[in-house]
Amino acid sequence: MDPINNSQFIKEQKCPNCGGTVRFVPEKGKLVCEFCDTEFEIKSESTNYDHSSDLTTINGFDFRKFYEGVPKDDSQSLPIYYCKSCGAEVIAASEEASLTCPYCSNKIVLSDKVAGNMRPNGIIPFKIAKADLKKHLDKFYEDKKLLPKNFFSESKMEMVTGVYVPFWLFNGTIYGKYNYTGKKVSSHVSGDLRITETETYDVFRSGGVAFKDIPLDASEKIDDALMDSILPYDFSEVKDFNYQYLAGFAADRFDVPGRSLQERAQKRMELTAKNIVNAKVSLQYTSIALNNYTLQANDIDVRYILLPVYFFSIKSSDTDYKFAVNGQTGKVVGELPIDEKASRHYMLKKAAIPAAVVALYYILSYFLGWRV
Repeated sequence: MDPINNSQFIKEQKCPNCGGTVRFVPEKGKLVCEFCDTEFEIKSESTNYDHSSDLTTINGFDFRKFYEGVPKDDSQSLPIYYCKSCGAEVIAASEEASLTCPYCSNKIVLSDKVAGNMRPNGIIPFKIAKADLKKHLDKFYEDKKLLPKNFFSESKMEMVTGVYVPFWLFNGTIYGKYNYTGKKVSSHVSGDLRITETETYDVFRSGGVAFKDIPLDASEKIDDALMDSILPYDFSEVKDFNYQYLAGFAADRFDVPGRSLQERAQKRMELTAKNIVNAKVSLQYTSIALNNYTLQANDIDVRYILLPVYFFSIKSSDTDYKFAVNGQTGKVVGELPIDEKASRHYMLKKAAIPAAVVALYYILSYFLGWRV
């Protein structure tokens, strides 16, 4: 089977003044031409989008359609694209929605991956500039005394990639019924005696807890724990999806079935709801024991959005340490190595402090005549 030619779905940003490549610049919040530096405001897609050539006439993301699974292209049906600037053949993985042409560096958006019933409901554009990452990294490791010297040198950070990572934001309500054993303990003095009284109660509680914007990453190739650690994002800054924000960055389409994500979201809601009720009941009793409970999730719905993340790795002693930076807040997460020499020095220093205190005590005891 011949590959499908999907070149008609390529969207590219070109400067109307010089025809140069245009990219989105986070610190300006605008599109900027890489050749003549002309700046452009992000326009609404209704005035800057050719609806006749893609699938945008469909209303938007259809979560129900992808509840059981996500369609994936096999190696024989993987579509190909021809760059409109240089004509080179570009093959994109099924989840790639935005990339840079490896031949001419043209910024390409594959609109078939972000249109129709796969079109995101929203996007948080990059806010942190790539040039400012060093500042956030300095803050991240300023108190890490055991790091190898010059671990975060600029020369080791050359491969930094800005990616719009697909996320789902889940909303819903957890209704629950809870049965506790609660104890109230009090004591008072009567004569020479202290009397302690314990009252035991059967405690029943019921009610609902509403949740909004529970984020779960929808990319199979990105570690879930890493994405959980990079949270939170300020979801009040979510904008209507516009493909112009993708220019100059990579972007992935979701590739995780909805059912598994909904189960994860509900478990997170249920755990949080139980902790909230436990905390409220604990305020009324000296101690509580949860005997049994039932939980039910209602009104679960979801939004599909893209969130900005910078990825890079640093190699030290033949080991690659992976890092991610929240492209909105600058929060840094990742693995850190330990300098063995610095670690030994630090432990000896920590051990020397109590030894010095003990020695000082004995010296003072000797000269001041304290008994030891």
